[in-house]
Amino acid sequence: MPLSDSKLRNIKAPYEGKTELADRDGLTVRITRNAIISFNYRFRWRGKQQRIKIGRYPDIKLSDARAKACEYRQALQEGLDPRSYATRNQEGRLLGELCCDFMEKYALKELSPKTIVLYESFYKKYVKPNENIDIERYKYLDWIKFFDEIREATTASNAGSILKRIKTIIRWSKSRGEIENSHCLDIPVKAIGAHQTRRDRVLEWKEVTELWRQIESSKATPKCKICVQLLILTGARNSEIREANRDEFDLDDALWILPKDRSKTKKAIRRPLSDKSVELIKQLDLIYGKDRKHLIEGDKKGSPLTTHSINRFVQRMNNHLKFEPFVPHDFRRTISTRLSENKVHPHVTENMLGHVLGGVMAIYNKHDWLDEQRDAYQLYWELIEKNLR
Repeated sequence: MPLSDSKLRNIKAPYEGKTELADRDGLTVRITRNAIISFNYRFRWRGKQQRIKIGRYPDIKLSDARAKACEYRQALQEGLDPRSYATRNQEGRLLGELCCDFMEKYALKELSPKTIVLYESFYKKYVKPNENIDIERYKYLDWIKFFDEIREATTASNAGSILKRIKTIIRWSKSRGEIENSHCLDIPVKAIGAHQTRRDRVLEWKEVTELWRQIESSKATPKCKICVQLLILTGARNSEIREANRDEFDLDDALWILPKDRSKTKKAIRRPLSDKSVELIKQLDLIYGKDRKHLIEGDKKGSPLTTHSINRFVQRMNNHLKFEPFVPHDFRRTISTRLSENKVHPHVTENMLGHVLGGVMAIYNKHDWLDEQRDAYQLYWELIEKNLR
């Protein structure tokens, strides 16, 4: 039965009737116990029930709400998503609003903690001061100016990275039918900055052994020294070692099982341990006890060693050795390259790095070549040991 102004006016608190009443052409009102009345347009889009809020009564009259519902209905008949139509004909979606929605509805649920931290930092530094940018109405040259200012204040590669991040958020909103388009999506990275250069640093055997000697002679804490040594010996990602729990390591079987919730690929990773890796972990047990939560605990009990501590220690090693600068991630490239030189097959080194194999192998072959990995890890330590003599 259609609604009427008199019926709506007579709704009083506390309201105990139906929470939603239908009018016509998809228009409905939702009523709270406190008698707050909101107009909505209901429709089906690609087989799913959807809803657009039109506004509150009596701020919006029933006749105006019906007219708006008819507009949405006409857009739907023309094959348009009424949500996109509504966005274009209202104030438009703002950059800050879009980023908050992206974080709440996607990033916090789907992305890794490390990536979430990057997005939070990006929001605070680059979005918050510009949160009122209208995504669809902002002109091409205005976007260019926006990214030029970032480039001048930081670097070309950083401007390129920020462009990619904003594009990701805009495409996400576009895929949901919330916006139709944005000039930002048309900007190539080279117009405002540069792509981040891929690192290709591989340590030579002489550099690996000199680094190992420098670590051994360092006055740093055992946990800092052993953390970097395990990064060298395992080729694991920085966070995989730093944030590892002690119970992930079975020293009797010389095996480390990285659980899927800490894995970048969302799959558990089995890594054998060389004799030297087992020896180093036993040193940690002797110094810090076997009942600790993390393999390598930070200054605060129950918390892992921070990435800042490791990066600072590695920087000190750089300063002492005066090689071409290296970072912990370069140890992954080094172990893969040096083992390949010694005839270890790529599918073995890829598993050691925790990568997902490509092509048909990724679909049909779930074997992780654990025995071959074990031989390769042991070989790598033996090669380091040989060069240390």
